[in-house]
Amino acid sequence: MNKFILAAVVAGAALAAPALANETEEFCVAFAGEHDLGTEPCECIGEVGEANSDVKGAILALTSPDETENWDQSTKDALAGCFPEA
Repeated sequence: MNKFILAAVVAGAALAAPALANETEEFCVAFAGEHDLGTEPCECIGEVGEANSDVKGAILALTSPDETENWDQSTKDALAGCFPEA
């Protein structure tokens, strides 16, 4: 019985996961797809963006990947952890 309950909880969490995505992460995934970029950092970017309204605003305002070069240093620093290989 316990295995059944555990399986149901895991299945429910897996189905609910897409609904838990945040606006910043969703934008990142869509933006990455439009510009042939990888979506690997989008979960991290989403977490940082939802925790910091200035970063979120900068992300949601993007129309081109080149615009990230014009971000202020605090925004770049906040997102640096999402790109450990850079």
